[in-house]
Amino acid sequence: MVDIVSTEVLKGFKLFTGLDETELAQIATLCQERTYERDAIIFTAGGWATDVYVLKSGRVGIQIELVIYNLEIRAIIYTVEKGEVFGWSAIVPPHRLTALARCLEEADVVVINGTNFMNLLQKNNHIGYVVMKNLSLVISSRLAATTTTLCHEIQKLLKK
Repeated sequence: MVDIVSTEVLKGFKLFTGLDETELAQIATLCQERTYERDAIIFTAGGWATDVYVLKSGRVGIQIELVIYNLEIRAIIYTVEKGEVFGWSAIVPPHRLTALARCLEEADVVVINGTNFMNLLQKNNHIGYVVMKNLSLVISSRLAATTTTLCHEIQKLLKK
């Protein structure tokens, strides 16, 4: 089922912290809500990122696959919780997905078309600045989480 998203919902998302009601209303026009079942795959690594996703409820695992010689790692590097963004590659060049997103339970997700969102971010510099500032915090924390998870996974493989 697809529903239009209200500004009240958007206020609860970290990506939009610092935006006013008028700015949130502009973003709301770009949003749709979708429900995904448990184990549904929202996107896979390697494809083009076309949408940005923000989790309204549920949990989504961000998973990577890595092969180093004969060692193969499949690991959830991050679990997206309520109010967090994923699939942000749709607004960050080169717009390629680097991981798989799988629902760990039923999930309600706000979906924003990346092209339309980028157009708004370019048209309204304040919205663009605030969103990209908030997104930079997300990217930084995800990089740290990825590094930690990969170190643990490699250590587990080396002990076998």
